[in-house]
Amino acid sequence: MASYRAFLYDTSPASSGGFGPSTLLAEFEKVKNVGWERHLNEVGTAFFTINQDDPKLSGLRSYKGKAHVRITRDNEVVFGGIWGGLSANGEDAIFYAYGYEALLYSLPTDWNTRWQDAQIDTIVTDLWTRAKTTLTWSPLGFVTTGTIQAPVTTSGGATAIVLPLYRTYNKRILFCIRELVALGTSDLTNTVYFELLPATSPTSTTVTFNFWKNRSTDQTDVKWEYPNGLVRDFNDDQEPILARNDIVSVGSSPNDILLRQEVDHAGGTYGYETIGRRMEPLYFAWVRDEDELTRVSALRLARALRPEPDLRLNMNANSVKPPGVTGAGYTLGDRVRVKVKRGITDIDQYMFLSGVQVLFLRGQEHVQPWLMDRSGS
Repeated sequence: MASYRAFLYDTSPASSGGFGPSTLLAEFEKVKNVGWERHLNEVGTAFFTINQDDPKLSGLRSYKGKAHVRITRDNEVVFGGIWGGLSANGEDAIFYAYGYEALLYSLPTDWNTRWQDAQIDTIVTDLWTRAKTTLTWSPLGFVTTGTIQAPVTTSGGATAIVLPLYRTYNKRILFCIRELVALGTSDLTNTVYFELLPATSPTSTTVTFNFWKNRSTDQTDVKWEYPNGLVRDFNDDQEPILARNDIVSVGSSPNDILLRQEVDHAGGTYGYETIGRRMEPLYFAWVRDEDELTRVSALRLARALRPEPDLRLNMNANSVKPPGVTGAGYTLGDRVRVKVKRGITDIDQYMFLSGVQVLFLRGQEHVQPWLMDRSGS
C-alpha cells in the first residue's frame, strides 16, 4: 500500500535562491486525503487534507501563495508546485497547489518580440531565458535549464521545423510555449511536450525545465482490461462534432497574404455520407506557404475522419502505480494496450496516455488514467 506525505517549504529571496524552496516549514506525515494530477502541456494541480488539530498548522497561513509544495509517494516526489489556495472548517484544512507550469502564466513576453526563420527550440530557449533570467522578479529564477530539443517535421526525422515568422505582444509565456508545442506536433504523431519537473528525491529542491521533441513509447507490457482486469469502471466519450467531410482552410502567410485551401473527403468514412456531409471552416493564424496550408488541412481532416474515443479509466484500488514512479513501467505520453468490451463500448488498441488523476483516500490509492486515440495512429 502506498504511503503519502506532504512538505511545505519557505521561499528563498531572489538574491540568494531565485525564489526557490528553502527552509522546511512543515512535514505532514499523516495526510487524510491526497489528490494530484498531471496532464501533458497543462498546469498540474494537487490537494491534501490535514486535521485542524495538527500543531504544525500554526503560523502557516501567511505563506499561502508563495510557499513551495512537495507531495511524496513512498518517499518519491510525485508533485511539486506552489501553495495557491486554502479551504478550512472546524475539522479539516485543505491545501491546494498548482504545478510550477502555472508560474509561466503570469510572465509576459516583451512587446513586439519577433523571430524570423527560427527553429522552434530557438524560440523556446529565448522564451525560457526571459522567464528564468531576463525578468529579474520572475519566480522561476531557481529552476534549472534541462533539455530543449528541436521538433522535427516527421516522427523520428532529423529535419527541424523552421518558422518563417513568430511574433508576440506581451503574450503570456505559458501560452507561447503551448502554441509552439502544437506547431511542433507536425505530423500528429510527434509527442512534443514541456515540463517543469521536480527532482524525485524528497531531500532535493531542484526543478528542471525540459522541452521534448518526441517522447513516447508503446509499452507492450502494460495492458489494461475491462472487465476481468485491473479496470474497475470507465468513462467512454466520443465527440461527433469533430467529424468532418470537408474542411475549408484560411491561413495567413508571413507576408500577410491570405491563402485558401479546401480539403475534401467524398468517400464518407464511418458512414458519415449516409446522413449528409459535414463541413467546417478553419482559420490558421499563419502558415508558411500554400503547401503548408494543404498539409495541415489534410491532417486535420484525417483526424476528423476517425472515431475519437476519449477514455478515462478508474483502476481498482492499489492495483496500478501512477505514471512515472519507480516500477510503474510507463509514463505520460506513452501508449498502453487497452481492452474495454462492454455493451456499446468496443475498444481493443494502443491508446495515448495524455493525463492522470490520482486520489489517496482513506488509505486507498485510486489511479485514473486519461487516454485518447493518438492522432496519426
